Amino acid sequence: MDWLTPVMGIIGVVVGAGIQEFRIWREKKDKYMDMVFEKRLDAHQGAYYWCMRLLKVALPINLTQDGGVQVAVEEINEAMEWVDKNALYLDEDSRIEIGELFKFVNVTSSKYVDRRNIEGINSEEERQKVVKKVREVLSSITRGIGVKYLPEQRI
Repeated sequence: MDWLTPVMGIIGVVVGAGIQEFRIWREKKDKYMDMVFEKRLDAHQGAYYWCMRLLKVALPINLTQDGGVQVAVEEINEAMEWVDKNALYLDEDSRIEIGELFKFVNVTSSKYVDRRNIEGINSEEERQKVVKKVREVLSSITRGIGVKYLPEQRI
């Protein structure tokens, strides 16, 4: 039984080293998760910001102004470029929803290209459609962050 003490010592060293390696791995993983969450939060905040910008340009009162449609198109292009740069940090639903918002704003703004069509558009109905769509996208973005308690948005 003279071998029992050294064997137990070796087992203790191996187990201790294993525990230490697991602790180091866990700390790295936690640090990585914190870093990813920060980037994810920034990306979702950016998506929220772009939704609010698109809301403003897609409202009938702004689309009927001179150059309003062009401003909307430029905003969509900038927002699409931003999404391309941040897409990996957005959850899938948010990416899909914001893409749908781009299409929606594009279709909405195209109604205002021909000045002769503007008189036949119900501005209040169009405004309500835009606000409803943006609310849906904002809800998706808020859910996509993965944080349970965030303030409710009011637009």
